[in-house]
Amino acid sequence: MSAAADHASDAASPRPAPTGQEGSQPLFRERLLPGIGSWILAVTLGGVLGLVLVPLDLTVAIMVAIVAILIALVLAVQYSPVLEVSDGQFRLGRARIDVALLGEPRVLTGEDWRLVIGQEFEPLAHYCVRVWAPSGIRVEVLDEEDPTTAWVASSRRPEDLALALRTAQRSG
Repeated sequence: MSAAADHASDAASPRPAPTGQEGSQPLFRERLLPGIGSWILAVTLGGVLGLVLVPLDLTVAIMVAIVAILIALVLAVQYSPVLEVSDGQFRLGRARIDVALLGEPRVLTGEDWRLVIGQEFEPLAHYCVRVWAPSGIRVEVLDEEDPTTAWVASSRRPEDLALALRTAQRSG
C-alpha cells in the first residue's frame, strides 16, 4: 500500500499500539503552524465579516468580528499539519509510513533546503513544506511498491526529527 495514499484520519481509524508500547510518548512531535501571512489573513477576514455588519448594528458587528477572528485562528492551528515519529511510524500531516520503509534521513538547511524545494523538486516525492521554515529533512522511501520517492518536510528542528527517525528505525 502506498504510504502517501494512507489518509485515514486519527479519530476515524484508531490503531492499537504495538505490544509493550501502549501509552508511549512520541519520539518527536512538531506542529507546522501557518506563516505570518496566514495569521494576518485570518484576522483580516474576521474583521471584514464584522465590518459588513456595521450598517445593521455596531455592537453586533464587533461581536461577530471577534468571534470570526477567534474561529479563524483556532481553525488555522487545528488544520496545521503535524510531524510525528511514534510507534514505529512517521506521520506527516495525515499520511503515515513505517520507519522501516525509510532510508537515512538527511537534514537540509540553507542553500541545500532551497534547492530541494526548488530546482531539485521531485514530482513523485511527498512534500509538507512551509515557506517560512528555513530547514527540513528529506528521507528516501525504500518500499519498491510505493511510487513515492521520498518524504520532504519542513521543520524548525530537523536534527531532532532525523534523530527520532534513526532511533525508531534502530528500535524497530
